Amino acid sequence: MINRSRVRVLPASLRGAQGATLIELVVALSLLTLVLGSIYALVAVGGRSARTTNDFLQTQAHVRAALDNMVDEIRWAQAVTCASATAVTLSVPQDTPFSLTSPYRVTFAYDADALTVTRREDEAGIGCPDSTTGRPLAYFIGRAGGPAGLAFEYFDASGVSLGSEPAGLGSVARVRMTVTSVRDRVSRTFAGDAALRAR
Repeated sequence: MINRSRVRVLPASLRGAQGATLIELVVALSLLTLVLGSIYALVAVGGRSARTTNDFLQTQAHVRAALDNMVDEIRWAQAVTCASATAVTLSVPQDTPFSLTSPYRVTFAYDADALTVTRREDEAGIGCPDSTTGRPLAYFIGRAGGPAGLAFEYFDASGVSLGSEPAGLGSVARVRMTVTSVRDRVSRTFAGDAALRAR
């Protein structure tokens, strides 16, 4: 005898229902894969963009700090002893915030091989020091094979441009620096001006 209490009766709405076909399952899985792939691509692009932005902001902060330091030190200099389009050497006297005990000369230059702005300090002297060595102040300056990432322009006391390689160094009263930073195909240009002390 059949025990009717254990037999379940399907509701009328499910009695004629059929299951999903294999084609319907494949289509549903394909749509799910497409949606999940799109979400992953958005997250990956967002992550790359955030890394690129963060790298560039860090580079920008380093360049801005280096440019500010160069401007501050140039303001205390008495004279330009060597000048070119990508390097400048200045004489800084004693009793300044940068030289309490003795005078010195400082060279700011562009290192095209390392793509850096460098600073080199020497004892006060005459002639142009080697500007290819120095302590890096900023990285990712310029682009390999491109124009220089650091450029100097010189002005006399009345504001007339003496160009990038002045003939008479004694008339240089102001120095303009232009620094171009390139990182991940994004470039940014910064500029600063500094008048020499007592000029």
